[in-house]
Amino acid sequence: MNIEIWMTIIGLGGASFAIRLSGYLLASQIPQDGMWARALQALPGCLIASLVSLMMLNGTMLEWISAVMVLAIAAITRKPTLAMFAGMVIIAAMRFAIA
Repeated sequence: MNIEIWMTIIGLGGASFAIRLSGYLLASQIPQDGMWARALQALPGCLIASLVSLMMLNGTMLEWISAVMVLAIAAITRKPTLAMFAGMVIIAAMRFAIA
């Protein structure tokens, strides 16, 4: 191998390490209580809600049917992970059945 390949490998390895280290250092500065801590704890749910609402606005009847089914599953089981997995299976099965 020539020097350019080794420099690329070393450079990418260093960049990967720097990204991981900066994430660790920045995470240690996040407040554990207060307004910012509550906002950061709510962030994953907000992201999922925004992505789902965008898909629903641009979706077809299949997406709407699967969303209603997922809401029913979530209401009955009270397990959001199960509901999300079921939603993926439902929409995939409906798309497969139509195609």
